[in-house]
Amino acid sequence: MFCILDIESSGGPFGKEAMIEIAVYRFDGHEVVDQLISLVHPHREVQKFVTKITGITPKMLQRAPRFQEIAKRIIEITEGAILVGHNVEFDYRMVRQEFARLGYEYERETLDTIETAQELIPGLPAYGLSKICKELGIHMPNKHRAEDDALATLELFKILREKDSKKDISVLGQSIQEGNYMRDKLSDLARSIKTQKGIFYLHDKDGKVLYLAASDNIKSALNRVFVADSKRADDLRERVHSVHAEAVGNWLIGRVKREQELENTRPPFNRISETHLERGIYIDKRGKSPKLIQRDIKDAGKKKPLIKSINQKLTSRALAMFGRNFRKSESRQAIIDLLSDFPAEAVYYGSGRTRTEYCAFIVEDGDLIGYYYYNLNDQISHAERLHKSMTSIKPKEAYTELLKLGILSGEFKKFEGVVERIK
Repeated sequence: MFCILDIESSGGPFGKEAMIEIAVYRFDGHEVVDQLISLVHPHREVQKFVTKITGITPKMLQRAPRFQEIAKRIIEITEGAILVGHNVEFDYRMVRQEFARLGYEYERETLDTIETAQELIPGLPAYGLSKICKELGIHMPNKHRAEDDALATLELFKILREKDSKKDISVLGQSIQEGNYMRDKLSDLARSIKTQKGIFYLHDKDGKVLYLAASDNIKSALNRVFVADSKRADDLRERVHSVHAEAVGNWLIGRVKREQELENTRPPFNRISETHLERGIYIDKRGKSPKLIQRDIKDAGKKKPLIKSINQKLTSRALAMFGRNFRKSESRQAIIDLLSDFPAEAVYYGSGRTRTEYCAFIVEDGDLIGYYYYNLNDQISHAERLHKSMTSIKPKEAYTELLKLGILSGEFKKFEGVVERIK
């Protein structure tokens, strides 16, 4: 059973459009056995170019049924059928989008007559619906109206079925696609993300956090979550309803915020493990001038590391940036001296969430205890002001050591004098 489908939309940003007309013809392979043709009130403005090409005006839609009034009818007429359309991905997305707004998950198999026509009728100059109808002599009185476009698609589909019946392997059968719900879901979630770097949260329909992660490329990280091949990933994909992303400005805040929120929220799809400082950066004084090397802490004996690190990747990155950013020996020595005698109380600064923003890191009693975002024009009169404004961090040795890695790499610098205007 097939349902030939065509949708006209209000136009507008991707994911924000609404249906304004629908036509569905239920076709059993021989004849049309049911049909639905209706204008649909969109609850939003119809773009002027849409009115121009379809002839559908806002006045025509004033008394049209809302989607929820025809939703049950759409489910009934398409039940157990394959949706057929010319560029069916658009029509299917529009229907699914409207159902999603009602909190209903709508899924059907689909077949695109563009792809099938390209396979069965190769060599045509173009495969748009009006062009292919002209080539094949299919009557099409009104372009860009759901009823006429769906009828033209039905006639095209009949021709394609006739051509395909002579093939040993059914091109139509190969063209039928499973519901692309997950792919569309990923696209919708990714489009809602407005920042590239930061921390993101996946929520279920009740707003509960299912999973959270920090990344320098949130959309790429989200894609990895969705394409993972495991039962756990399948369950997450089924349950996720929305994504929320926050810019953090720099990798240190991203890591700290991620770990602290994992402890507080315990999302069911995150694997939470203890952080161990296993790698160390050491001062090698055997040459004419001291240099920095890295090794596993367990292999270094009683020698005290300049900085402890979670893994080799972080230490290697910091050492490489140290080499690039501090080429003069006196600059290198100044950083080594600072880290060798790490101040018990100090403020450091690094990049913020925008080009004009910075992030201040507050150290007390030798521990990183909080951070504070500020702009160039902000006044910080004294340390007490920082305490009132800062976001507190539960002190951990790992966080302070990560700050030191950022100082070594040149990403974080010591702020001299809290009583002055930050510059």
